[in-house]
Amino acid sequence: MIRVVAILGSLLVALSACAGGGAREVIALPNGYYLQPDQKRQTELVKRDGHRVLPGTIAAYSVSGQIVAGALGSAPSAGHSYANDLPFHGGSDTRYFILDTRDGRLDKDLDATAWHQRLNELGEPGSLEIYPPLAWQ
Repeated sequence: MIRVVAILGSLLVALSACAGGGAREVIALPNGYYLQPDQKRQTELVKRDGHRVLPGTIAAYSVSGQIVAGALGSAPSAGHSYANDLPFHGGSDTRYFILDTRDGRLDKDLDATAWHQRLNELGEPGSLEIYPPLAWQ
């Protein structure tokens, strides 16, 4: 009886060690896409297989149905409690992207006018707001 308890205890410890070892912080997006931190704790957009979808850091994003829309660059460091509690407002040099997760179509390097036009073509609201992701902790 003691031998069975010892074996089961060892098995439980081994399973616990395996379960906690590979965990990674991610934000799940539709259809196998994720936001996750890179080595410098900057937000990147990746596919389920770990392949990076966009070069550069995600400064802000929003999900609307199967569409992920956002901006590249550094998230603003405003003087408020959370980085993501106010909508992102880019400058004239901000580059935007739209990812249709249904088919993987990626429109990138868009200026604000082209970004709004493409969102309109996809039937997304013109008032779509994007927000910086939470800082990875």
